[in-house]
Amino acid sequence: MTKKSLRDLIDENLVKPAFTDPFDYSDPDLYESEDIDDLPPTGTGVYIFKHDDVLSAIKSEFRSSRKDILKALYKESSWKGFATIEDSLLSKLDALEGQFANFKDVIDLCKRHLHLFRLESPEIICLPPVLLTGPPGIGKTRFMSELAKVLSTDFFSLDFSTISSGFILNGGNCSWSDSSPGFISESIRRSRYANPIIMLDEVDKVIAASRFDPLGPLYGLLETHTARSYKDEYLDIPMNLSNVIWVATANEPDHIPPPIRSRMIEIRVQAPSAAQSREVVKAIYQELIDSHPWGKHFAKELDDLIINAFASLAPRQMKHELLHALATAASRCFSEPRPIVVRPEDVCIQKDEQHQNAGIGFLANIS
Repeated sequence: MTKKSLRDLIDENLVKPAFTDPFDYSDPDLYESEDIDDLPPTGTGVYIFKHDDVLSAIKSEFRSSRKDILKALYKESSWKGFATIEDSLLSKLDALEGQFANFKDVIDLCKRHLHLFRLESPEIICLPPVLLTGPPGIGKTRFMSELAKVLSTDFFSLDFSTISSGFILNGGNCSWSDSSPGFISESIRRSRYANPIIMLDEVDKVIAASRFDPLGPLYGLLETHTARSYKDEYLDIPMNLSNVIWVATANEPDHIPPPIRSRMIEIRVQAPSAAQSREVVKAIYQELIDSHPWGKHFAKELDDLIINAFASLAPRQMKHELLHALATAASRCFSEPRPIVVRPEDVCIQKDEQHQNAGIGFLANIS
């Protein structure tokens, strides 16, 4: 049986709108993207919002800017499938631990909860809210991005260190002329899945304002029962975000309000050991040459001397300095035979005073 869209049913006079038209049903642009009926597609998933709620909002809205955004939302499918547990997932997590050994506790948490949700079909990827704490620059964001790839779900990240108001996260009041939907609703709309990872980076550095608490929306979002009816302040449409995987990071967790901190499982991530840092260098180098077209011109592995030089850095700086060394090596031997090999003269590591004071050694102009 062929599934019919709401537009088809209206055209065939099988369905009539139960309200005065908030917009013209004959407008072809309204239906150009996809079906908007309420019949669930094949597979396991959940409705994020109800089209009836959007239609009601459009009917009562007189501001053209918000009405246009609501029309765009109406044309979207509200159905999101779930990222589910694959048979190879546990072995992929083992491989991820090989690259991020200092995140073992986080990976172990993932494994335990995945075993729990494999007890019953459908095997949906579901994790509790997690707070990752530890020193800066140890690779928390990079790890979470790689974890999302392993879990085969989408990944969104927001840096809280520059946020001074909740409207960035939660949307602005629609009565404001320059307001818009917030990061949370925009992320779930862009996501292919109902259970993406949303990372709230450096929540301890948020700049709190007296009237608009940037962390305010998290009180409801981190609780499953209230996240089922989340409302972006601009859209003012109930959304089911109960399946989102929330991850926050902090260097100083004591700066986080206790009610929010208590809603998450806290895991402290240590800086990688010397041996672990060597593996991180190898992984970042491999990532760089695999993710760029020019990577095929470089040697598959780094020399041990080069690895040792970069292993003294924090993971965040490793990537920047490795990329600089690759660029220097390419410039040095642009006309020479391939593959290009990074040599000691290509490495000039800039000192980072913050990490140097913390006891991390740095090498410059190694030879």
